[in-house]
Amino acid sequence: MTDERIDRVLEAVDGGWIADRAEELVRAPSVTLAEQEVCLLYEQQLRALGLDVDVREVTPGRPNLYARIRGGGSGPTLMLNGHLDTIPDQNNQPVYRDGDLLYGRGTTDMKSGMAAILGAAKALSETGVMLQGDLLLTAVVGHEEPEAAKDGPLALVDDINAGRVACDRIVIVEGPDSLWVMSMGSMVFTITLSSELGGAHTQYVPFAENPIRFVGDLIGQLHRLQQDLDAGRTHPLAGPERIDVGIVEAGDYFNRTPRVCRLTGTRRWTPGRRAEEVLAELQALVDPIAAAGGLAATVSMEHQREPFETGADDPVVRAVAAAHERVTDQPAELIGKRIVGDANLYVHGSGVPTVYYGPSNETAHADVENVSIERMHSAARVYALAAMNFCGVEGQA
Repeated sequence: MTDERIDRVLEAVDGGWIADRAEELVRAPSVTLAEQEVCLLYEQQLRALGLDVDVREVTPGRPNLYARIRGGGSGPTLMLNGHLDTIPDQNNQPVYRDGDLLYGRGTTDMKSGMAAILGAAKALSETGVMLQGDLLLTAVVGHEEPEAAKDGPLALVDDINAGRVACDRIVIVEGPDSLWVMSMGSMVFTITLSSELGGAHTQYVPFAENPIRFVGDLIGQLHRLQQDLDAGRTHPLAGPERIDVGIVEAGDYFNRTPRVCRLTGTRRWTPGRRAEEVLAELQALVDPIAAAGGLAATVSMEHQREPFETGADDPVVRAVAAAHERVTDQPAELIGKRIVGDANLYVHGSGVPTVYYGPSNETAHADVENVSIERMHSAARVYALAAMNFCGVEGQA
């Protein structure tokens, strides 16, 4: 692939055009489960580029959108993917530009990345580049709010497995302009301690026998577990595993012992381990404390996601890293996170190696959300060149 061909594609990426498309998307309301307007708009934006769009309804009026730039057939297929929904616009953020920044709910998370996809596709088309493999542009609904139960990403997993949108690698166009190549596994756990004695006046129950005391013992033991995790296995990109407690519930009256005590929190673990293993460890930690208090104990989990990691030598990592370095003149940073996202679902649901690379992530979900227009432009250039690197280009040397 000649430098001249690369330069023509990079020069064809139009930052102003991308900013206009991003602003259109941001102005379209799209809170999870109410994405109809933005789905219709994004479909129109894809079709305006001359692309056929597979409108895959997840629920009535809420489709995933799949578009394909067909290659010559001799190369691998790359998918550029993102979500169209946003969290609620709690403070009615205005949509406006100020210098290099575009403001409004969804600018960072993640309509900027979705607009950058369009800019990359437009540049490839206008310069007449024919990829050897296919390039897929896909948008899902149902990512943000738990009420959707990840219905859009899971529908995409089903469609990958069925061959409707088969691909070899996925780049999620979200996050910082670094290669996010791993995430820890995550679960929301609930520990329930139940007393067979039921509620009783605290005056007649020794404090040493009050179920709440054993909640204190349990919290102390969880603290010691975190200390052990901090001193134990540490991932070079994401650090030590974590356990956190966010909710403690016990009792219904100030001078009655509680019938049930509950602790709810999150547990995050490194690649190479599974949710069931981590849950069993937590149960083993709880059982002796419950037995000491004569309590019945259950430990349950929900929203569990297994960890993923895509190696530094994977072809998609190399393709995006080389594109980033060419566009920015800086080596790409490989990062990992404790938080989970759709990559955890895609990797474990379909077996397709996945990474993230986005225009920015610093103001995601913030009261004042914004994105740099220049960073959107840069990301689009990276996506176009990464597609050329990964899929190959017809007629290249």
